[in-house]
Amino acid sequence: MVIDFVPIKITRADESKVRRASASKERYVVPFALSAKPPRDWEDIFDDVWRSHRKGSAAPKAQAYVRKSELVIECALSEIKPVFPNLRSSVDAANEKYLVFLKQKAEKDEKKRRKREEEKLLERTAVHEALEGLDFS
Repeated sequence: MVIDFVPIKITRADESKVRRASASKERYVVPFALSAKPPRDWEDIFDDVWRSHRKGSAAPKAQAYVRKSELVIECALSEIKPVFPNLRSSVDAANEKYLVFLKQKAEKDEKKRRKREEEKLLERTAVHEALEGLDFS
C-alpha cells in the first residue's frame, strides 16, 4: 500500500506580507509559505495539534491557522521567535498524524474493496449455480 503524501514544511516568511492585525495595535498577522497547499484533513489535524499545544504551553498564546498555501500566526512581533519552534513542531506533528490517518483510511478502503469483491464473487457463483444445468434443447 503506497501512501502518496509529501510532508508539509514551512519554507519561508515574506516580510512584505506581514501586517497589523485589524483588532489590535500590538498583534501582527505573519504568514509563512508552505511547501504545498495542505489537504483539508491535514489542516484539521494541525488545528487540533496547535490548540492542544497552546493549552499546555507557557509560551505566548499566538493564533495559528492555514490559509491557502500559507501558515499564518497572529502575535506580537516580539513573540515570533519564541513561537516559531512550536509552530514547526506542530507542523511536524500534523504530518505524522496525517500519515497515520492516511494509512488507516487506506486500510479501511482496502477492506471495503475486498468485501465488495467477495460479494461479487459470491453473487457470480450464485448466478452460475442458478443457471447451471438448464436444458435449452
